[in-house]
Amino acid sequence: MILAVGDLIDEIAVRLVAPWRRGSDATARITRRRGGSAANVAVAAVAAGGRARFLGAIGDDSTGSALLAALQAAGVEAHLQRSGRSPSIIVVVEPDGERTMLPDRGVAMNLVHPGPTIFDGVSWLHAPAYSLFGEPLARTTRQLFADARQRGIPASLDASSIGALAAWGPEESRRQFAELGATCLFANAEETEYLDLRNRPLQGVTCILKRGSDEAEVRGEDGELLATAAPDTLPLGVDTTGAGDAFAGGFLVARASDAPWEDALYAGHVAARKHLLQQQHHEEAE
Repeated sequence: MILAVGDLIDEIAVRLVAPWRRGSDATARITRRRGGSAANVAVAAVAAGGRARFLGAIGDDSTGSALLAALQAAGVEAHLQRSGRSPSIIVVVEPDGERTMLPDRGVAMNLVHPGPTIFDGVSWLHAPAYSLFGEPLARTTRQLFADARQRGIPASLDASSIGALAAWGPEESRRQFAELGATCLFANAEETEYLDLRNRPLQGVTCILKRGSDEAEVRGEDGELLATAAPDTLPLGVDTTGAGDAFAGGFLVARASDAPWEDALYAGHVAARKHLLQQQHHEEAE
């Protein structure tokens, strides 16, 4: 059972057919779907053959009900605190697949600790760094990581985005991550460089370096290379939103089942490719 803590969000994807022209028109395809980094990880974990529990706050509105239904339809056990207006995000996807995200997190940051029973049956805790911003969500997330340590449950953190981490800067981000006590940290190529993880590993943290279509790496707390694995051929020009979360979901299910590092990387690649193929199918069907 993977426990994912964070955002469940109404995602409006704007796929530009032609390059963006500021102050003018730009033809686009617009779709609406369930999003949120933590929710994406939970859904991918179930798709990879595991079990997942999601903990988060959403609105007490029709959008929140639709988000809950989508999460349950994916097989995720949902523990939601509901009030107010549901969070939303606009994802602008340029023709080359590059993404810009415009989040309005709404009540997502209102999450409070639900009590110790949230850990019943849990074998791994996961949260994106987004969950460390905004109160009381950040305080709740830190307490959950402390609870996991006391119970001997491994926990992982995703670096999320440089845009989010810029509120702290690289050095404060490193300090916050080290203080949290995560077992593993997921980071893409840009986040790895921003946090200088290759040259200065975080003490006590194993880093999972996601590199898109290139080899992913596992590096130990001293920076030593523990495993690498390259993905199979990935579809090109597809909206990659959620692919990194899918990778984490597949990876965590494998590691929670005591799979070796290399096998876990491969499981992550399989989950990410499956997600991208689904995205491609949806885009072609529109």
